[in-house]
Amino acid sequence: MWGVLRVAGRVRGPLRAAACRLMAASSPAAVTQGSASTAGIIIIGDEILKGYTQDTNSSFMCRRLRALGVSVARISVVPDDVEAIASEVAAFAARFTYVLTSGGIGPTHDDVTFEAVAKAFGERVVLHPELVALVHKFFGKTEEQCPEMKLARIPESSHLNYGTDGHTGSAFKYPLVSVRNVYIFPGIPALMERALDGLAHLFRSKQTHFHSRTVYVASDEMLITPVLDRADATFRGRVSLGSYPDWTSNYYRVKLTLDSESEQDLEEAYGFLMRELPPGVAVPLVTDCVSPAAVEVYGLAESGSALGQKVAAALRTIEEALDQYSLVQLCVGFNGGKDCTALLHLVHAAVQRRFPARQEKLQVLYIRIVSPFPEMEQFIQATVQRTGPTGTSGSSCASSLSPTVSSMTEATRPWGA
Repeated sequence: MWGVLRVAGRVRGPLRAAACRLMAASSPAAVTQGSASTAGIIIIGDEILKGYTQDTNSSFMCRRLRALGVSVARISVVPDDVEAIASEVAAFAARFTYVLTSGGIGPTHDDVTFEAVAKAFGERVVLHPELVALVHKFFGKTEEQCPEMKLARIPESSHLNYGTDGHTGSAFKYPLVSVRNVYIFPGIPALMERALDGLAHLFRSKQTHFHSRTVYVASDEMLITPVLDRADATFRGRVSLGSYPDWTSNYYRVKLTLDSESEQDLEEAYGFLMRELPPGVAVPLVTDCVSPAAVEVYGLAESGSALGQKVAAALRTIEEALDQYSLVQLCVGFNGGKDCTALLHLVHAAVQRRFPARQEKLQVLYIRIVSPFPEMEQFIQATVQRTGPTGTSGSSCASSLSPTVSSMTEATRPWGA
């Protein structure tokens, strides 16, 4: 894979200096920072820089590489320009264990990644016999100048990597091209993701495992900044501490992340934070409040607290309705507000406790106003997914009601009500 580095007479200035630094590195480990392998990601495409397309590839790569024990150190987005790509590839290849590029592979004029990678290492672009055969097999083309044959023109020291499909267990029919420590991935997300998953063994580290912890804080960053400063000073270099405010969450205001290659260091830092943070500000993140609704709600009702007593009273009213009527005879009015959301949760808990194996769905009537807020509509849809109610006449509570019902509701609603 590593081949012979060709630089004489072909690479000048910064590119030659970077290429020479790479030549001094005998293996990927030579450019590793710390104990973990490092990666640099280069996203290629004018469409990203112009805002025509949103980059999701780098996010996927970061998650996958971290799970494999590789630390992503830099992400760069460059245009479809040979010089720009070559310069970035040469710099990244000299600095990081692995370089992953995404985009710029194809038959059109702006697909210049192969040419740029070759230029970064002072190589020629040549027709690879194996890829020529694949072009002929897939496209039925043999002419050297046809657009499809551009897929077979790669840097002369390229290595072909055949991944394995995780679903079928069979080898990929088309390989991923790599040059030294540079891996050239397609830009189409589905193809990139499939290729990276199928070639995970190329990047997996047996020595490095990342450990992480998350702490959710129900207070502003300003209140906890002194604690974070002390934690960072105490564990700097051993544990990475991140602080990320979230103004939209109902459960917390700040998410704290702790990451380390040492599980012991991580647990020490976590314990430090839990001791030093103001009492009561660290809170659990509730990701599923629906499945355990019966246990949690009735537990609160039986707690004897002031809130529990109010919940118990509400549950008695709901249970009286369940005593007198069947589920198909009951309907919850819902408009997305706080009161009716609480009511829906209480009804769901009562029904869940009384009919744990029920087939009938909870009926909910959503009354849509003339100009609903988009956020309200999204919340309604999310509520349907979480709770699984059905609307009247069998329609989803958050799907469109019949025009008659909707218009009649608005016509009889007094202005300002």
